[in-house]
Amino acid sequence: MTTIYDFPTVPVSKQVFHAPGAAAEGGYTAGFVRMLSPEPGGRSVLEMQIALQVQEWDYPTTSWLMSMGNGEVFRVRLAPTPQVLSAKSPSVTWEDGILWSGDVKWSGDITATFAATALEGETTVIVDMSGWGDIARRGHVIGHMNNCYKIMAVSYDTATDQVTMTVKPPLRNNVAVNDSAYFRPYFLGTISNMESVRTTYDAENNGAIQIGKIVFAEAVV
Repeated sequence: MTTIYDFPTVPVSKQVFHAPGAAAEGGYTAGFVRMLSPEPGGRSVLEMQIALQVQEWDYPTTSWLMSMGNGEVFRVRLAPTPQVLSAKSPSVTWEDGILWSGDVKWSGDITATFAATALEGETTVIVDMSGWGDIARRGHVIGHMNNCYKIMAVSYDTATDQVTMTVKPPLRNNVAVNDSAYFRPYFLGTISNMESVRTTYDAENNGAIQIGKIVFAEAVV
């Protein structure tokens, strides 16, 4: 059985999720076999730049992280960026005047529900957006279970508040009616560029550490 590690809660300065539909190093099948692209639609990718770490000598979280580059699978919560569907929604309250920093500036799990079943491998889902209104746009990211999906197209039914979404990559799990559709989703991935992440780990700045960009390749487990 694959062990899934929750990625540490750290301030993130940049983050982008994309689904290029191409092969990506570091992907795993459910049987824990490493392959370039074992899933329909290719692998999705999450790129993250962790902000400057100022307490690394007292709390060596980054040091621990850099020993986790041998295919360990992480569950990563997307940081609030313009990709996150609710970041600019008038229906969602953010703490006033505070920059994004880990999870502490998020007001809680914000979700809608799926309004119809969809099977693994499909690329169309229907989401009940009652109470949220017309806020989903192509380019946003939505989540189901521990997976992220880029919204490629949307079609609203104003009579029912249901939204038909075309997503990429294809669904990694079956979707049931009333399953949660996460506005700030989770991503399962392995670190595919650990050597470059380690490059700037040093003692030059009195314990302040700025490591390199982390690239996660999607892991389907």
